[in-house]
Parts: sequence; C-alpha cells; structure tokens
Amino acid sequence: MDKQVFLWLAVVATLVILFVPLWFIYAPIASAGWGYIAVSGTLEAVYFALLGSAYQRGDMSLVYPLARGSAPVFVILLALLFLGERVFLGGIAGIALIVTGIYVLHLKSLDRRGLAAPFLSLKERPSQLALLTGLTIAGYNVVDKVGVRYASPVLYLYMDFLVAAALLAPYMVIARSEAIRREWRANKTSIVAVAIMFIASFTLVLMALTRDKVSYVAPVREVSVVFGALLGTLVLKEPFGKAKLAGSALIFVGIVCIGLVR
Repeated sequence: MDKQVFLWLAVVATLVILFVPLWFIYAPIASAGWGYIAVSGTLEAVYFALLGSAYQRGDMSLVYPLARGSAPVFVILLALLFLGERVFLGGIAGIALIVTGIYVLHLKSLDRRGLAAPFLSLKERPSQLALLTGLTIAGYNVVDKVGVRYASPVLYLYMDFLVAAALLAPYMVIARSEAIRREWRANKTSIVAVAIMFIASFTLVLMALTRDKVSYVAPVREVSVVFGALLGTLVLKEPFGKAKLAGSALIFVGIVCIGLVR
C-alpha cells in the first residue's frame, strides 16, 4: 500500500461523496470565512503529505502516537497565543492524562527501556515527521475553531478538503499517476470506507468546536487511539497487553477530568 496516495484518494473520495448532498444544502459563506478555509485547507494538505510520508518511512505504532499525542500540547500553546483561551487546572490535568495515555498505549513494554524507546527515536526521520504532523494538526484545529463560525460544519469540511486535494493534485497527478491507478484498483473499497469515516469524524469535531474550547476538543478527540487499539485487538488479533490497558485507562480518566470542568 502506498500510504501517501491512499490518503489523497480518500480525500478525493470524500469530495465525491459529499458533492450531491451539498449541492442541495449549499449556503453562501461569509467573506471572512474564505481566508480561514484557505489557511486550514493548506494546513490539511501539509498534514496529509507529512502523515503519508511518516507512514511510508516508519511503523504506525511509532508515528501515530507521536503525531496524535503531541497535537494537544501544540493546540494548548497555539490557543493560548492566538485565541486567548484559558484552561482550568482540571482541564490541564485531563489533557496531561490523555497525552500520557496515548504515549503509554503504544509502548511495547512498561520497563525502563520500553518507556524510553519513543524518546530515543526522536533523532529518526519518521519521528520528526510525526511531530511536524502533530504541529500541523494543532494548526488547523486552531484555525477551524474560528473558521467554522462562518459556515456549517459539513460545508466547511468540504471546502477544506477541496483546497487540500487541489494543492496536492499537481504532485499526485504528475509524479504519482501510476501509483494512483494501482492504489485505486487494489484498495478502492478501503479508500471509500476511510472517506466515509473522514466525513463522520471531521464533521463531529467541527461541530464540537462550535460549542467548546479547542484546548478541550482536540485532546478528547484522541479517544480514537483507544478505539484503534481495540480494533487492532479484535480485528487484527493484536495482543492487548498491560501498556494498552494502562494507556486506555489514562485516556478515559483524562476525558472524565475535562468533562467535569466544562
């Protein structure tokens, strides 16, 4: 599987699936909203490019927790700097628990060597790409917090993905045309399934951003890593050891803490 091409095709499939529904429910977007859509779409394009490159070079068990775990930390910093959000002590504790849980969830062991393994890998290219991906995730989350005020979540998502797909299209069509054909033939069912999940997950996140602080929404969305671990165990028959159990528990407690301070 060419992971970079796969992700781009999933974005394109998202646009195709949503085209007809949005044709009937389209409403004009306020002029101020287009600037946020342009910035967010550009960050989405960088996100998909970085994530695909990281997955091509490194194991998902390393890349995913670094990308998703670092994002909430970057979100807090960006939200404090640009949105003036203030996070209560209970919220900080919840965010810290979630980040720690994501980190622990993907450890191979809980001994000293296992705990240090992700830090030792930071000199490697996949880990660096994963951290840049986390920064990009934080960037578009903060932009979306403001941008979603100017359009419905589904329409905002569509325009966001349209910008991202268009920015990546020249490289994909010119340099990866054969890979696109090969990837579609081999994985079209999975691509469409991922597109549907994109629509559901991104729309729900954007709806949440209209109601709460991005500093809280971004960490809570990382509950996806728990579902990922569960699916890996139930579908792929991966072991669900002490690290996954401990990490899942920390994420759950962190979400409860954030819920209590809202």
